[in-house]
Amino acid sequence: MGDDAEYYMEQQEEEARFKQLSEYAALEDNGKPLLCWADGVGYEDEIWSWEPLDKILGIFSSLHKEGQIGSDCFLASGVPIVGNEADCENVYASPRQTNDLREIKLVGELKFYIANGDADTTHEVIVLSRKDADLLKREVVRQQSSAKTLKEKMLAEMLEEMVSIIESDSQPNTFVFARKL
Repeated sequence: MGDDAEYYMEQQEEEARFKQLSEYAALEDNGKPLLCWADGVGYEDEIWSWEPLDKILGIFSSLHKEGQIGSDCFLASGVPIVGNEADCENVYASPRQTNDLREIKLVGELKFYIANGDADTTHEVIVLSRKDADLLKREVVRQQSSAKTLKEKMLAEMLEEMVSIIESDSQPNTFVFARKL
């Protein structure tokens, strides 16, 4: 009888661990990470993440168009895999091989597929340089002082994290940030 009870307890523990891991995975699926590449090299981990209840479009577009921050901004339907750069070389098959007719945008050696519409959009991308850090800092201060909702505070925090990435290393000159929608 002791072996049966011990086996039952092990099964219960295993079931509880599985349930907990499943819950963690579900939470991660809801997360909206911010990814970054510096001079084409991706950071292995997301640099910031949050869990908004809906898609929030136009954050980077507004920075670029209204704030004159960054050299480019676009909506993408996929981004290169962040992590080991050896894995990033052939993340996507060429459009000729897959009959994929989406437009490709190259930022340095990074290849992004341009989104065909809102339903196809997975990321909002902005290309920044070291000189954009001061403009972005001013935008952070402006957004922090005017933030009234949690969403506005979180977006100001995201921009602040972008500034800290740009200022943390003096080597890279081009920073590509992709915000999952």
